[in-house]
Amino acid sequence: MAAIIRLSVASVAMLLISMTTLRFSPPLLLNWGQDATGHQDVPKPVFKVSLTKPPVSPGLIEPAVKPCLPKEPLIDQATHPKYTKVVVLDRESLYHQGDVLTARVVARDKEGGPKTYGGDFFRARLVSSDRSLQASSAGHVTDHCNGTYTVQFPLYWVGGVSIKIQLVHPSEAVEVLRRLRETPNTKIFYCTFDDSKTKASEKRRCYSSTNPNLPPDQLCDFSKQKVNATWICQKPDKLPCSTIGRCKWDPDQSYKRAEGLVSKKEKILFKKPYLETELELDTKEPIRVLESERATPEHLPLCTGNATDSQASFGYWSGKVWKSSACNVRVFTKEDIRRCLANKTVYMEGDSTIAQWYARLVDVVLLKHITTADAAIGRHKPSNERGEDNQWNISLSYRFHHFPRQGSYWTFFNEARYTADVLDAFQGGPNMVVVLGLWAHFAAEPLDMIRSRLYAIRGAIHRLLRRGPGTRVFVRTGTTREHAKQKMSFYLTGSDWLNYQVTEVIREVFRADPDVVVLDTWDMSVCQWGPDSIHPDKNVVGSQLNIMLSHICPK
Repeated sequence: MAAIIRLSVASVAMLLISMTTLRFSPPLLLNWGQDATGHQDVPKPVFKVSLTKPPVSPGLIEPAVKPCLPKEPLIDQATHPKYTKVVVLDRESLYHQGDVLTARVVARDKEGGPKTYGGDFFRARLVSSDRSLQASSAGHVTDHCNGTYTVQFPLYWVGGVSIKIQLVHPSEAVEVLRRLRETPNTKIFYCTFDDSKTKASEKRRCYSSTNPNLPPDQLCDFSKQKVNATWICQKPDKLPCSTIGRCKWDPDQSYKRAEGLVSKKEKILFKKPYLETELELDTKEPIRVLESERATPEHLPLCTGNATDSQASFGYWSGKVWKSSACNVRVFTKEDIRRCLANKTVYMEGDSTIAQWYARLVDVVLLKHITTADAAIGRHKPSNERGEDNQWNISLSYRFHHFPRQGSYWTFFNEARYTADVLDAFQGGPNMVVVLGLWAHFAAEPLDMIRSRLYAIRGAIHRLLRRGPGTRVFVRTGTTREHAKQKMSFYLTGSDWLNYQVTEVIREVFRADPDVVVLDTWDMSVCQWGPDSIHPDKNVVGSQLNIMLSHICPK
């Protein structure tokens, strides 16, 4: 490992002040939508960002070479929001639309002492001080691994703007989350083994990772090497492994186990003030953003192919419409969607966030909805659904991904399908669209699990494209989510830091793949106006779908 780079506060300040003089390269997008009052809003220019270096989306990226954390961070030295300060650099300058506003965060502990290492997880937003405008965008954090951070905010709109930076987790809490995530089988699963003739039934614990503590002769191994999937259950006493029936996740035991792996002292880090606390700025006065001084091109490029640079997800909310700065995202009407998807077969697979996309399309396009799910006892929602529109010849289907599933309802194991296997059964072609979204249920699992699963899916995508050239394939990233009443167990298993790490793996696997379009939804969720929710309102879902549809039908 390379040594940690240590910069003085003065040298960092001089470096960052120079950043604020940079401009965007400014293609203009005229994107019509409706504002919060339901009226047509005035087209606002959106600029393609050109920052000093590829920034990190809000939060933390794990360094590939240098660690930002010591081997054993001290809890007593945890970053404290009361003493951690935010300084806006070059505060007195005139800022114009298309500039980059830069702030510096200096982390300090509860005694006011400066931190000497990084790893804190922040959430950074820029919001319009005029709430009637309802404009917001995400800031992008660079960790200098010495207790200081650069936060850069592209200036997309004219008017007053206010900086919001939240310490989500100090680095010491991040280290706890990292340790828990890399501990295999922290989530508790059970499966039944059922004999239909004798009505005999046994319930056994199952594991999403290998368990070296159990001898092979006491296991039923349902793992599938071809798709890089592991599923192992304790062997029943009297029934054969082939009688496996229904499986489910046990939330209560899973939460209890996660909390049991955290010490009493570490639990302090998952309570206020160390949890999700807004940082104090050096000034509370909004910063005025003036009209751009530079002439701008008329349009952004069309949304075609995969965007391989780190700015693919950049953009901002204006009212209830997301305006991308990467490509020309259209706002689709019901008629536009029907014409775009006419004569197409759309297959969606993933977690409930993809099910929400499916449900929204069914609702908007008024497809005939058909449930083809396996009939499972106690299921809250079906895991396999289909809709069709005979007038426009549209076929739309959705399937929940294979285990590990985090729903507390029973699912028949043998009726679940691995994504790679499903893709291998398709012929594909120009009239087929595949949309995948596997992230939320993998957040608390070791990163190698989702990474290896995605590489198997990537291989299946390439085989599909060889059979059916012209197939359109999309993979969406993760988002922020709600945390119910700040329960510690929810953060230990579903923290936004965990969700962001999975998002980074998705970007890593598919970023440079020209055959897959990564639909990056992270920034959209970081700065959304509504409350955080893994299942946001229809306006957020509609804007997410607009991005996908703009790639299918860019004109």
